[in-house]
Amino acid sequence: MKITIPCLFLLAQVGNAYIPGHFYYFGHTTDKVIALTFDDGPGPITPKVLELLAAHHIRATFFMEGTQVEEYAPIARQVKDAGHEIGNHTYWHFDYHKLKNATPRRLVHELRQTEATMRRAFRDPQWRTHVVRMPYGYFNHTWLLPALKKEDYALVHWSCDEEGRPEKSVDQMVDAYVAHAKPGAVFLFHDGGRHREKTLQAVTAVVDALEKKGYRFVPAEEMFK
Repeated sequence: MKITIPCLFLLAQVGNAYIPGHFYYFGHTTDKVIALTFDDGPGPITPKVLELLAAHHIRATFFMEGTQVEEYAPIARQVKDAGHEIGNHTYWHFDYHKLKNATPRRLVHELRQTEATMRRAFRDPQWRTHVVRMPYGYFNHTWLLPALKKEDYALVHWSCDEEGRPEKSVDQMVDAYVAHAKPGAVFLFHDGGRHREKTLQAVTAVVDALEKKGYRFVPAEEMFK
C-alpha cells in the first residue's frame, strides 16, 4: 500500500538543507521539535513505520543501506513516494572503526554504489542524496568530513539511540527516549535488520507520549535548514 504525506510536507524537500562537509547532531532551536531518523532500512517493518508516520502527519529521515535497497526496492520506493527525506547509509554497513575499512576510497565507493542502487530502485536517473549517516556512528577529524565534502555530502549523527542495548524492554526504551527529549534532539531508530518489532512498538509509544507533551517530529533536513 502506498502511503502519502500531504503536499505541504513535500515543499521542505526543495533544495539542499545542508552545508557539504559539515557535521550535524543537534538542532539549535527553542521550538519543541525532534528530528526522527531511521537507519539500516528499508526492511519488513518499514511499511508499518510509514503507516504510523502518515497517521501522525510526520515526515522523517530514512538513512538507507545499499544492500537493503536492492533487497526491498518496492519498499524503498514507498518511502520516497511518501515524501520522506532519504539519506545514504553506505552500501555494506562496514564498521569504519576497524582500521582496514577506514579509507576515503572505500567509503566513496560505497556511497556511489548506494546512490546507483537508489537510482535503479526509484527509477530516477537523476536521483541523489546529500546527507550521510555512518555505520555505528563512525566519526573522525582527519579524512571523513573532507571526503564527504568533496562528494557533496553532510554528515548527520544523533543525540539519542536506545536501540543499541537489546537487553532493554520496550518500556525502558520509551522511558529513555522521553527522558532525552528536548528541542533540537535527533532520535535514532532502525527499520532494517532483524527483530525490529520492538522498534515499531517503541517508536509508536514515543511519538504518542511526546506529542502529548507538545513536541512535533521533523526530518533532519528541516531541523538543520
